[in-house]
Amino acid sequence: MRFRMLAAAGVLAGAVMTATATVPAQAAPAAPTVEAAGWAMSIGGPIRSCAAASCGVVYQTSYGQDVYWDYSKINSAGNRWYHVTSPATGWIYCGNISAPC
Repeated sequence: MRFRMLAAAGVLAGAVMTATATVPAQAAPAAPTVEAAGWAMSIGGPIRSCAAASCGVVYQTSYGQDVYWDYSKINSAGNRWYHVTSPATGWIYCGNISAPC
């Protein structure tokens, strides 16, 4: 009997919490950041003409090659891309360089 009362109280408390929970607002797209711009090592990925995998390849980096980036941004798919200026100007996916994702 006591267990049923505790279980019922738990279900009721859960229902109340669910009913009063608010959904967080959708975050606005992140603005370009410049916190730690500088040199990073490529692990062998393409520099693209825009910040998406569907964009054309401007330059193909090789493993260990240094790239210089000046800012990053989150694209519409939620992926971080770095704007690079050396060895070519364009965008490189965060998973292709040693900078953080």
